[in-house]
Amino acid sequence: MPVLFLSQPARAADPSPQALAQFLRKVEKHNAGYGWKDIRCGEINWEYHRATQNRHPLIFAQFGQSSGNCILFLGGVHGDELPTIYLMFKLADFLKRNPDAVRNHCVVIAPLVNPDGYLRPQPTRVNASGVDINRNFPTRRWHPDAHRQWQAKGKKSGRYYPGPKAASEQETLFQVALIKRFQPQKILSVHSPLNFFDYDGPSTDLDSFEKWMEKMSRETQHPLKKFGVFPGSLGNYAGNERGIFTLTLELPTSDPGHSAGYFEKFQPAFLKFVALPVAGTPPHTKLVQSAKDH
Repeated sequence: MPVLFLSQPARAADPSPQALAQFLRKVEKHNAGYGWKDIRCGEINWEYHRATQNRHPLIFAQFGQSSGNCILFLGGVHGDELPTIYLMFKLADFLKRNPDAVRNHCVVIAPLVNPDGYLRPQPTRVNASGVDINRNFPTRRWHPDAHRQWQAKGKKSGRYYPGPKAASEQETLFQVALIKRFQPQKILSVHSPLNFFDYDGPSTDLDSFEKWMEKMSRETQHPLKKFGVFPGSLGNYAGNERGIFTLTLELPTSDPGHSAGYFEKFQPAFLKFVALPVAGTPPHTKLVQSAKDH
């Protein structure tokens, strides 16, 4: 599959092991600046088929089964939400060393969806084009609503700019491609610093899933809140429109110094989310009866 480098116009090239290795060295050096010396990016079998405007590979890795019953984890959608990146790299490192934890599942981790924002000297929420990736998904009402809501609620803040058109960004197309390829039954995206769990997904089994979420909220002592969706957000695109169980974990802060503590706190919840038994194909997925035991 080609790598798409988005310049103007975008051009294609073959995936480059050298470019990937160079990128991982750059990320590890950046990570070390935050004191994250316990995650080894280069030991994971990363894959990439797209690159950003700044030619950074958009990486992901697969664990467990090759297909079926897939769970997608996303981190670093906003480049300045630093602990989210640590958590997803750390989860990939954990699964690499503990394959039995997900042997009967297909787990896909994209730890750094917005590398251009993260790798700046001062990390930014938006990508190199100044677009908020979590407002750029091609949702049904993006065209009439995205810019109108950005102007009304976002006050035209550059932090929330939805882009010139839906799916204009490689980082958005990357996530859309992962969803199309792996057809996940469940998605967990990590953000900060709003400090809650939020859920979007099919209404067919909403009560059962909310009961499970309430249990996770109690176990982690982390609030559960219905935050709602935005034009172009992942929760709207995947959860609301496609009926995929989509869970957002909002961490309490974006302070990188808390990253290891957050992983220790939420790692059990990650594994329980993986093990949460779901049957059917979105948007007709349901929790199976044994979910009460998880």
